[in-house]
Amino acid sequence: MSAGMTLVGDVGGTNCRLALAERTPEGTIELHHSQRYPVREYASFNDVVAKYLKEHNAKPGRAGFAFAGPKFDDEIRMTNIDWIVSERDLRDTFGFSDAVVINDFVAMAKGATVIPDDGFQTLIDGKINYNKPVAVMGPGTGMGVSCILSGRPLRIIATEGGHTAFAPQSKLEQDILNYWQARLPYVSAESLLSGPGLFRLYTAMCEIMDAPTVCTKEDEIVAAGQANPNSVARKAVLQFCSILGGFASNTALTLGAAGGVVLGGGVSRHIAPFIAESDFEARFKSKGHGSWFVKDIPVRLIQANFVALYGAAAMVLDQS
Repeated sequence: MSAGMTLVGDVGGTNCRLALAERTPEGTIELHHSQRYPVREYASFNDVVAKYLKEHNAKPGRAGFAFAGPKFDDEIRMTNIDWIVSERDLRDTFGFSDAVVINDFVAMAKGATVIPDDGFQTLIDGKINYNKPVAVMGPGTGMGVSCILSGRPLRIIATEGGHTAFAPQSKLEQDILNYWQARLPYVSAESLLSGPGLFRLYTAMCEIMDAPTVCTKEDEIVAAGQANPNSVARKAVLQFCSILGGFASNTALTLGAAGGVVLGGGVSRHIAPFIAESDFEARFKSKGHGSWFVKDIPVRLIQANFVALYGAAAMVLDQS
C-alpha cells in the first residue's frame, strides 16, 4: 500500500481504532480500512500497530495517534491502561518519517472544527464561535476535556479536567457521593461521568432507593431505561445527564469558554435521547453569580463518527 498514506489511530481505555488517511485533491481527508481492536487483548500499543500493518500489508510513511492520557515531551501516558507510547519509539520501530502522538480530546477538538453542522446535535441553541474559547469534553471510558483557543491558527490545549472532584448539588447527589466515598479513595467527576461511572451511579441509586440491581453492567443501563420509564436505570441515566450539564457548565466557567461547549465521547451519543428530559440545560445555566456568563453559551453534541481519527489525521496532514 502507498507510502503516501498516513496511519492514524484513536486509542481509548477500551478500544483502539486504526485507519489509513489521505488528503484528497479537493482538500478533504479520507479514511480507509478502519478497524477496531480491544486494548485489553494487547500488551502494548506497538503490538496493535504491528498487527494492523501486517493485516493490511501497509507501509505508511507517517503516523498520528490520539490517546486517552496526558502528553509529556514526546510520549503519552494513558490514564486507564498502563501503556506508554513515544513518538521516537514509533519512528524507530516502524520506520515512520514522522509520528505524532496527542491527547484524544485534542484530536476530538481538532475534528470538531472541520465536521459539518449536520454532524452535531444541538443541546442548547446558539452557534459555536471559534473566535472565543470553546470547551470540548466527553464521557467514554474516562472523561476527556480540552479547550480550543481563538486565533489563527486555532490552538488546542489538553487538560485533565475529568479528574476534578465531583461536586454534588442535591440531597440525592450528596448521598451518591457518600456511597462512593466509602468505597473509593477519591470521587472525581470522571468516577461518575464515564461509562463505568454510569454503572457506579446506577449501583448507588439502587442502594439509596432500596431497589434491586437488575443491570449487571453499564451496557445494559440505557436499554433498561428506555424499556421502563419508571426504572432506577431510567432515573440513573437522567441523573447522569443532569450531572453532565453541571460539569459542562463548570468547565465552561473554568476555561472561559464563551464560544461554546462541544460534547463528544461514545457515552454522550448513547444518553443523547434522554438529555431533553433531564435537567441538563437547567443545571448548565444555574451557576449563581456566574449564571450571566453561561446563559448564552451554545452546547452541541457530536453525532458524526470517527471525529478523533479525522482530528489526528489533520494534525499530521496539516504539517505537510
